Amino acid sequence: MARQETPNRRIVAGMSISVCQRLMLILVGLLIASCTSLLNAGSSGPSVEPENRTADLPDSWLVVYNTNSPDSVSWATWYAEQWQIPSENLFGHPMPLTEHLDTLADVQTQVIDPVRSYLDTNPEIKAKVMGILVGYQVPGHYSTTPFGGPGGFSVADAFKDLTDDTLTPAMQKGVNNAFNPWFLNPRGVLPAGGRLTKSDLPEHRYFAARIDAPSLELAYAMTERAKIISNPAQSLAGQCAYFDYLDTTGLPVPEWTLLVDAQTSPDLTEVNWCEFDSDVDVVTNAAFRFGTHDLTGWNNDRLYNDPIGSKVLAYNYNSYGATTVRSTTGEGGRFVPNAISGGYAAAIGSTGEPLCCLGPMPEILLACLQEGWTLGESYFIASTFDDWMWTLVGDPLLQVPSWFDEVEPVAPGDMDGNGRVDGRDLNLFSISYLMNPNTPGDWGPADLSQDGMINDDDAFLMLAPLLYPGESPDAVLRATGDLNGDDLVNGHDLKLFIELILDTETDAPLRHVWGADMNRDGQADLSDIPDFVDKFLHRLPERLKSRGK
Repeated sequence: MARQETPNRRIVAGMSISVCQRLMLILVGLLIASCTSLLNAGSSGPSVEPENRTADLPDSWLVVYNTNSPDSVSWATWYAEQWQIPSENLFGHPMPLTEHLDTLADVQTQVIDPVRSYLDTNPEIKAKVMGILVGYQVPGHYSTTPFGGPGGFSVADAFKDLTDDTLTPAMQKGVNNAFNPWFLNPRGVLPAGGRLTKSDLPEHRYFAARIDAPSLELAYAMTERAKIISNPAQSLAGQCAYFDYLDTTGLPVPEWTLLVDAQTSPDLTEVNWCEFDSDVDVVTNAAFRFGTHDLTGWNNDRLYNDPIGSKVLAYNYNSYGATTVRSTTGEGGRFVPNAISGGYAAAIGSTGEPLCCLGPMPEILLACLQEGWTLGESYFIASTFDDWMWTLVGDPLLQVPSWFDEVEPVAPGDMDGNGRVDGRDLNLFSISYLMNPNTPGDWGPADLSQDGMINDDDAFLMLAPLLYPGESPDAVLRATGDLNGDDLVNGHDLKLFIELILDTETDAPLRHVWGADMNRDGQADLSDIPDFVDKFLHRLPERLKSRGK
């Protein structure tokens, strides 16, 4: 059955989140951001020399947004807060709200030229920027390809090379032989000089990516997923890189040879490859998904129903996969918007008919990610063309630091694995909690209760390492009498205590059970009443305790 769009729901990794939860986590995030911004300030400023500047620095990216869209403005502000991107690296301009612009002149005057002018008139920013992120509600493609519609040339891909913009769109297409090691002799999978720096990029050459989606909530979700994946305490161990390179109808040859190269590459032996049929199979525990061909019909269950895996990237080698990224049902159900709606952090698709047979190369893309490089730079290196149609839709700052390796165990709540639990961990925990409420899985340091889920019990237990370092949760969170978590013992707690004692079958929150377990015997029952009454009375003002005597 076809999957219908749900634009008014909060959707992260396929889950629906209440307004209250969303508001609570936004407030937590804002508080943490205000603290961590002081720690992050200046960490990647102009003191970083071009030969040392890399794409993982937040101010190595220029974020482009549409001032004609209030949601685009909101997204840009929110996005900058997530990665601590300086305000001068945000560029807003009034643009059409449509995904498509009709002519080269339209995209030049309304998108490309304003961005170029901003960089040229701000040389101190231009000297740092390595990549351009085309943001939410910014047009995604333009003009008409030599092979007809739908779609057009990729706006994001146009930013990779701003040196030839006076040519017709088809004539601007360039081969990425300066950076893609596949074109070198002998061929490689990584740049010969190692990781690209700002000094390696000629003027007006940039990495590029796009964040747009069927809803603003899904645009947020791409970055929320990216931050979870980028956590060093996370790992792809036990997950699959699904592959299906066979196709007898859409390709001139019966297999996608570049995917064959990746699956058999001696440089990718650590990848856990899992074969599947991309036409029909619903995968589980996916890290990556590579397939071909199907142009439409992606709004069925193939990309959905898998809440377990990290879902780093989905890439289907077909035409028109990103002619719309704003609708899961439009144009028959394209690949990219359904991959994002299905829980993937990023997806690769074409904004038109790119023809066969050189698209972004999976072997090089994975080899770069395996090095711990960002998704934005990895995609750029793996690209075979610029000023063409292939587009990365996802957060370019995403990294996969632990790859398919097993990670060393970390303490409960230590989300970033740095040996302590602080505000950064609370921020990461809140994102993980938002993405996976009550979803079974292996959630590592976020699953403090070790019940295979992330829920309110884990949020409660997170208080111990955060507020009482070195103390056991049992010592500081049990037998408090504070069942509702307001740091008081009063009538509200008395009501919850009575309900808990009278209804022992209730699946009560851990906060209630631990708060009511006054004698520390592991359960809340009648034997806890005397100690609770004592705690309750000692917390009451003297004038109330003496009343009635």
